[in-house]
Amino acid sequence: MPLPTRGHEVTATLHALGCGRSAGAYYTDDPNREARPRTRDNYYSQGGSGTWWSRGSTIVRNGAPVDTETFRDLCAGVDPRTGKPLVRGAGQQHRAGWDITFSTPKTFGILWAAGTPQQRAVLERIQQEAVDQALQFMVSERLVEVRLGAGGRSREAPADISVAKFPHFTSREGDPACHTHSVLLNLASHGKRVLTVEPKRTYRWQLVLGSAFRTALAQKLCEIGCALRPAGRDQFEIAGIPEAMIKHFSRRSQQIKACVGNDASAAEKEIANLSTRRSKVTVPTEMELEERWKREFATFDIDPWTAVLEAGRAPRLQQSPEITPDFDPPEIPGITCVATAASTLLRTESVLTRKALLHRSFVEAALHGHSIETVYNEIANLEAAEKLVRLDQSQAGQHWTTPAIAAEEAKLLRLVAQRVPGSWFKSEAVEAALSAAPRLSEEQRQAIRLAASTDPVCLLEAGAGTGKTTLIKGAVDAARRSDLKVIGLAPSWVAADELSCSAGIEAVAIARFRHELASGQRSIPDANTVIIVDEAGMVGTRDMAAIFEAATIGSSPGELNRSPKILLSGDRRQLASVGGGSAMKAVSDIIGRKATLSRVLRQSVDWQRAASVVMAQGDSQAGLRTYAEHGSLDLIAGRKAALERAIEAWQEFRRSHGDDVLIVTRRNRDAVALNLIARDILRQDGQIRGDDLRVRAVDRDDVPGPFLLAIGDKLRFGETLRQHGIRNGTRGTIEKCWRSGDGFAHIGIRLEDGRLIQGPWSGFVDQRRRRNSGVPKVVHAIAGSAYSAQGRTASATVHYIGSATDARETYVALTRHRHDARIVVESQRLDAACRGHQADPRNPAARSAMLERLFDEAGRYHEKANVVDFAADRLEFIEKGALWGPKSKGILNILAAFNTSRRLEEVACSVSGRAHDLAAYLRQFVTSFLPDRKMPASVRSILTKVQSYAHRQSKPKLHLQKRFVAYEYER
Repeated sequence: MPLPTRGHEVTATLHALGCGRSAGAYYTDDPNREARPRTRDNYYSQGGSGTWWSRGSTIVRNGAPVDTETFRDLCAGVDPRTGKPLVRGAGQQHRAGWDITFSTPKTFGILWAAGTPQQRAVLERIQQEAVDQALQFMVSERLVEVRLGAGGRSREAPADISVAKFPHFTSREGDPACHTHSVLLNLASHGKRVLTVEPKRTYRWQLVLGSAFRTALAQKLCEIGCALRPAGRDQFEIAGIPEAMIKHFSRRSQQIKACVGNDASAAEKEIANLSTRRSKVTVPTEMELEERWKREFATFDIDPWTAVLEAGRAPRLQQSPEITPDFDPPEIPGITCVATAASTLLRTESVLTRKALLHRSFVEAALHGHSIETVYNEIANLEAAEKLVRLDQSQAGQHWTTPAIAAEEAKLLRLVAQRVPGSWFKSEAVEAALSAAPRLSEEQRQAIRLAASTDPVCLLEAGAGTGKTTLIKGAVDAARRSDLKVIGLAPSWVAADELSCSAGIEAVAIARFRHELASGQRSIPDANTVIIVDEAGMVGTRDMAAIFEAATIGSSPGELNRSPKILLSGDRRQLASVGGGSAMKAVSDIIGRKATLSRVLRQSVDWQRAASVVMAQGDSQAGLRTYAEHGSLDLIAGRKAALERAIEAWQEFRRSHGDDVLIVTRRNRDAVALNLIARDILRQDGQIRGDDLRVRAVDRDDVPGPFLLAIGDKLRFGETLRQHGIRNGTRGTIEKCWRSGDGFAHIGIRLEDGRLIQGPWSGFVDQRRRRNSGVPKVVHAIAGSAYSAQGRTASATVHYIGSATDARETYVALTRHRHDARIVVESQRLDAACRGHQADPRNPAARSAMLERLFDEAGRYHEKANVVDFAADRLEFIEKGALWGPKSKGILNILAAFNTSRRLEEVACSVSGRAHDLAAYLRQFVTSFLPDRKMPASVRSILTKVQSYAHRQSKPKLHLQKRFVAYEYER
């Protein structure tokens, strides 16, 4: 049985139907009539209320009325004219299809209910035209495919699909709610054959499909004189209709929100919809409903149509995005929908996917009343103007970047590749530093020796809890004994301060380092300097390029042309960079050699150390399973109960480990709720004292709101306050708080470094901030997100999972503790998601099914793409920035390339007397002809053998490798 629409918050929903003719009967045989003025149709189809949509007439005719018997036969996969099967498996076991429900904004339904028959007809036409455009978008983007070949493994675009459209105009509570059920039948023509449908891409692109529908709807509404306003969650409403009227006519949405809350997942709302839905027998009839609407509209001192048309005639203010002055202005100048969307996405990504760009562009286009075609045309124009660079040569581009991003990444890789070996560390100094630290493991000792080698760039990859801090201390000691200066850099001030304290060196945030270099406040590092970049996995491409550029400028002329040595320390498996690209991965692919710390030292329990090791290797799902198998995972139904269980676990750990306990979560709203509950506990324990001082603060989402302060509160600052010497992420404890005689709040806060800062609450604000000025950006620091927890260590950790998780968050959250960890999962969303795949969604999901759903989430690992990953010739891209340069003709001889690696090693040995690591470079050369994503398994196997054969000591010069491999390739 398909689940009905959830209300005006969701634009497009997708549900699988049952099997056979009975699935179609739900749409055609419902005896309870929906209250729809003028036609009083059955819930889906009676008297020709449904119409067919198709691209041709192979199965059904586009625009023809839906006949009940024809619809049932097609649901069973049977030809209605002959009664013969159209596809394999036709009959009662044939999946009927999928219901794609397009829902309009609530204000659209209100306007329809308040309109005359002529006005209603206009809105109905607009709604159906928008549905048609959304279905055409679905076909054009190949969101529907057919299965071909053995086992249906091959996927191709169908020649035609069949969709039965059933427009509806009310909810079960009798409120106006305009929506259209578009039943995609599990039949599609492909040449002379009829095949079953594969809708996986439709599910994955569900949000994009909904945004395309909104865009088409918005364009049509603007054409009849309506103005639009944002309504949150990428939605819009028609301007002019007051919120009170919207709330009054949203009884169904209010029922669902009362059941599961405002921020429930889509699946939770589906289940709440089923549990709270009323029978259609009780829905008012036509005349009753019309009279009720008249009475309800009369209670408002406003006519919806008059208000909407007046709002549409009002001058529209041109909104321009607020630009924060920094080193990286918007990638694409302009305020058009695609330019704005692309610039927004490119602040955190180096590569745009088609799905993300279309979705964000449609959201922008809908708010300005632009069409779907406008978005496509602008993408084409930006490509033609070379402001967007296509990274693949398919007929419809799937990935883009900008020339500036491509040039910046090529510059970074070129700076890395062109750095030459040198001699920075003194061998006797290195041995002295190792002797001074007898507790170093052999793994750490080898890593320090690599850091002190002649390589100009060294990568120290250290998993969580493997002793990275101890390793850096040893490297710093060796550098100082070698009379070298050491500078520490990190992506955040918190990480920089931690590096400074632990290693005893000057350390600053990378943004400040760049600013000081650009403004002349800092001199360029000279050749007698070691630059340590901590948390390198969180450094974006632009920041990493700026570091290498500064190190290159600082090169000293001379025989060796020495420059500062760079040590990169981090973990690619933990949280990714906020900026675009995966700089650590890109650099790693170039330098070839790295030291890896894999022995976990932090956890005291053997099985927890083992879990940390497998998560460091990229299998966070296995790590989470380990904790579940050892009884450390609780599934709790209901958000309130789950939050309370998390606090219980926190209290249990506090009794064993004191206050050194972290609570880690994903969503900021969960952290806020946990902090408030924890404050009550601390107040009962006497750690928070005195009356609460009510003030205003800006939260992690940059939203101002009420905030409670009292003596003993632990706070975390969300921005840098130069006037107080406070960094972004600094923590402190309130020692004083009071209101002065003029009513202004004042505090005295003891920071982690021991300083006591006193002053008015309004003075704890970044004076450069343009928005929410006068309101501090501060949160309570008992519970926090994974980003705030990365780099920290505690005796115990409580990991609260209240929304969909991923591999990075799981890895970070479960590797902060030394002695114990507890995972608390709010299970309602998992239950709802699992029910959607059951035959009867009203039955609760099994615990095992919910756990498997959770484990699947923990296995999802998103690696930010780099531009070089799409280059046809990686060497050409590094040297010239060319993405699509001319490629040599011929077939790569893998055996010859293998023999070449041996010859290259012999030549390198004869020149320097040492063996060289060629595996990484050989892989780079081979992938310039056979990209990794298309490389056969046999080729990858050979390359793995080459890697095991090559010695890991140093590397030959780049031009020698290229010359030999090119020679062998041409042969």
